[in-house]
Amino acid sequence: MNLAVSILPELPSQESWPPAFAALKNERHRRFAWAYLFTGGEGEASARVAGYSDASEACKVRAHELLQRDDITEALRELSTKYLFSLAPKAIMRLGAILDLPQHPKHMKAIELTLSKTWFPEQTQVSHHHSGTIELSHTDAAMEALAYLRSLNVPRETLVAQFGHSGLARYEKMLEERDRKMKVIEHDR
Repeated sequence: MNLAVSILPELPSQESWPPAFAALKNERHRRFAWAYLFTGGEGEASARVAGYSDASEACKVRAHELLQRDDITEALRELSTKYLFSLAPKAIMRLGAILDLPQHPKHMKAIELTLSKTWFPEQTQVSHHHSGTIELSHTDAAMEALAYLRSLNVPRETLVAQFGHSGLARYEKMLEERDRKMKVIEHDR
């Protein structure tokens, strides 16, 4: 048996369960989530602790299935957050012990951490917003493509294949109209 499983803490009383953990479908799901948290994420062992059969390595499969469920992952998230919060006093005590030992190899890191979280917290806030509108005219794009292909002296058969017979005639007419307007504007100067 895994060492983490052998020292698995007892499930707390129902009054202290986080909501998503309390809402789990059945007791086996709760035992699985609890074991998963305290075995360091060992799914197979957690499924075994929860009481699932391990015939033909079924616990591996069951653990995988359970970890795909939204209710299980939400319960794990709540349990992890609650447990992490409960570790804060221990972490603070150990940080204090390191701060009391100037020869400790992590002494300066402990000082930096303490100051950054208390006296000089780093506050970084980035807000970046973009907005805009892009209007694409497929007709204008097709006319530009036709003008470009004509400048390359692409054979008419290829142009018909690209734009279709009626489409090519339409775009050619529009290009002529555009070119005529441009010549009138240039002449007025």
